[in-house]
Amino acid sequence: MKKAIMLALALMTGAVSAEFKAGFARVDATPPLGIPIVGYFHKRIADGVLDPLYVDCVAVSDSTNSALIYCVDSLGLRNAFIAKAIPAITAATGVPGERIYVHATHTHTGPASWTRGSFSKEENLLVTRHANALIDKMAGAGKKALADRTPAKIGVAKTVCRNVSFIRRYRMKDGSVRTNPGVTNPNVKEPLGTPDETLQLVRFRRTGAPDIAIVNFGTHPDSIKGTKISADWPGVVRNTFEAAVGDGVKCLFLNGAQGDVNNAQRFPPPGRAALNTEQKTTRPKARAIHMGRAVAGAALSVWDVCEEIPAGPVRGIVARHPMPANLPTADEIKWVELFDAGRRKEIPLGRMEIMTLTSPGSRVRRMKKGRDHFNILVSSLAIGDSLAFAGLPGEPFVDIGRAVKARSPFRTTIVTCLTNGSEGYIPSTKAHADGGYEALSSRFAAPTGDELVDAQVEQLKALKGDAKSAARK
Repeated sequence: MKKAIMLALALMTGAVSAEFKAGFARVDATPPLGIPIVGYFHKRIADGVLDPLYVDCVAVSDSTNSALIYCVDSLGLRNAFIAKAIPAITAATGVPGERIYVHATHTHTGPASWTRGSFSKEENLLVTRHANALIDKMAGAGKKALADRTPAKIGVAKTVCRNVSFIRRYRMKDGSVRTNPGVTNPNVKEPLGTPDETLQLVRFRRTGAPDIAIVNFGTHPDSIKGTKISADWPGVVRNTFEAAVGDGVKCLFLNGAQGDVNNAQRFPPPGRAALNTEQKTTRPKARAIHMGRAVAGAALSVWDVCEEIPAGPVRGIVARHPMPANLPTADEIKWVELFDAGRRKEIPLGRMEIMTLTSPGSRVRRMKKGRDHFNILVSSLAIGDSLAFAGLPGEPFVDIGRAVKARSPFRTTIVTCLTNGSEGYIPSTKAHADGGYEALSSRFAAPTGDELVDAQVEQLKALKGDAKSAARK
């Protein structure tokens, strides 16, 4: 009898696995010239295109449920945008919101997706039109990806990509904390943390159609700068990977926890220093090409040795969790008052910190009489009993991503930033205590990092339980 039950369960699992399908779609999302580019404290207007921007979508389904995983070349998609986009995607595809996973790569050479008071009327009109068009393209990409589904098997692999991502926050010799203090600044004492150099790869081996890759690695896409539209190094990853593998393979990139890491290496060796010089003179994408090729190369190194894992039920959770607000301190209010009085030299902060503290839309100006908490959207998606995606709606620090992966009940957990929302920086509890630019700008108070990890892990455990329950039926 026991053998019969085990055989029945095995047959059921095999049936579910055999019915697993995956599809892919890519839609051009390059904005019109003249649109504002976001990502810095000053306004930039797009006057050219270095490379196109895209909406990529992977559709996955079991015998009953489907899910859509998006990668959008954007600095971030604000909560209001997501609140409008998800119902539009559901209306077009029939996929419910809890199984729609929208990730923004965080390119700093992409267009605004929300209006601003600092934009002109004409610029805001361009932004609104582009945002509406982008939602239509996302809905269309979802339909195309679902139509492209074919039977597939799942493979996963993990490796490292070294010397691409670097901690950007430093303790200075005077005890202060600075972000991007300059790569040869002699007043730096030590970096505040270590980068997560882990690269994860998911391979969908499809029957009768090109395979699909999902590449996951985390660091800031801010290697180009300027006023030309570009997907930055994530765009180079997908282009390099697809060209190297050939056979029509498609690559979707998901950026990981990247709130405190970027491409700025302390005391760069001669070759990298020369690369930086080359970027300023002849090749604006020099660093992006270097980074993208390095990440793609790491993914290629494990592409042919992915280990097959069982497919299974496709399910998701998207839920709101209350997080404590980072209300301004008396010192912060005083510093803003000093700035407004023209006494900037009396503020004991670095230039970047002063700018974020005193800008027109800064946290201190907005939250003097603010709420004591904000609801933050946490997204989790699982395929079977071994693979999960953990989506955080802001820019989490690397320690947050590490903690989610370490505590996840799934064998492979893909942690992504800026998923189903854009909540700004989410520092770890320790980073909040250290202070600095990100802590000054974050609207979430110190415990949020720990509480966010707890919320994400609880969702993943719930999905894991659902998988076990489905296997028992």
